[in-house]
Amino acid sequence: MVISLEVRNIKKSDEKAWDQYILNSNTSTFYHQVGWKNVIERTYGHRSYYLIAEENDNIRGILPLTLVKSRIFGNKLVSVPFAPYGGTCADNEIIKGELIEESKRLAVQLDTGYLELRTNLSKDTFYEGLTNKANYLSSYLELNRDPNVILMEKLKRNKRKNIYKSQQMQLSYKWTSETDDFYELFVSNMKKLGSPAHSQEFFNNIISEFPESSKVLLVTKDNKVIYSAFYLFFKDTMVNSWSSTLQAYRQYYPTDFGIWNAIEYGCKNGYTHYDFGRSQKGSTNFEFKRRWGCESRELNYQYYLNKKKTAPNITSSDPKRKMFAKYWSKTPFFVVKTLGQLIRKKIP
Repeated sequence: MVISLEVRNIKKSDEKAWDQYILNSNTSTFYHQVGWKNVIERTYGHRSYYLIAEENDNIRGILPLTLVKSRIFGNKLVSVPFAPYGGTCADNEIIKGELIEESKRLAVQLDTGYLELRTNLSKDTFYEGLTNKANYLSSYLELNRDPNVILMEKLKRNKRKNIYKSQQMQLSYKWTSETDDFYELFVSNMKKLGSPAHSQEFFNNIISEFPESSKVLLVTKDNKVIYSAFYLFFKDTMVNSWSSTLQAYRQYYPTDFGIWNAIEYGCKNGYTHYDFGRSQKGSTNFEFKRRWGCESRELNYQYYLNKKKTAPNITSSDPKRKMFAKYWSKTPFFVVKTLGQLIRKKIP
């Protein structure tokens, strides 16, 4: 088998074939699409390197990569940044191996500290020269055409009670492509968590790039937004990518109300999986998702250590991250809103 690999920023003439390959792949995710590269480049200016494995002018495998450069945090090559999933999509393991070898060479050429492949499969082939870490789990709920089947057969008893209670609280919800209300709540929530938030431009660029497969869900009480979530849609899956709740209104169960109405939307519109996103192992976030009857899958992230001696700790357990979170949560809101996006740009 002869495989010709070319390292380059994808050309306009390649985009249709790339996305068609992604649509036909059983290991692809929303974030493998060319549009995700466009969002990152347009928002943060990072340079992308998209590897294509071709045979007789036909794409047999792909690997999207983005270079994130930082004097403070170091340079890294990531597949893909600002997303829980990435890595290769290929016809077979041989092609996959060739793509990974090329990505390792690229990591050296670009003088990076390391290469990170955010593989989205629970069981993935471990390649020579790569370090593996499994600190995260993804959570999926299998949907049914009849939402009542999920309500009675999938959900934990206390979760059903919360949903019933929320439906008595005179809450309202709507889908929108506007991000203002979502973003205000999102930044406030991220501040409390001690983490820099994406710029609003990032979310607006997602809506602009994926107008048919991204939208915002807002839950209101007396016309006040008390819960918001940013959803992505890909093939048969809907992804709850970013969400926030106004803590002062938790007694109204707005999170349960919002998620349940989104699940009903997915069931009625032919989606077969609801992706709650990734969670750190042992976290309260993971326990929350478990109560929705989710199936968990271990995420095996793979690293090629070029200059760095050990694989990075990107979880909240990192001591430096804990210290930063402590002070960031106490930073004035206007500083958080302006400075946060500049920091977030460098943390993929």
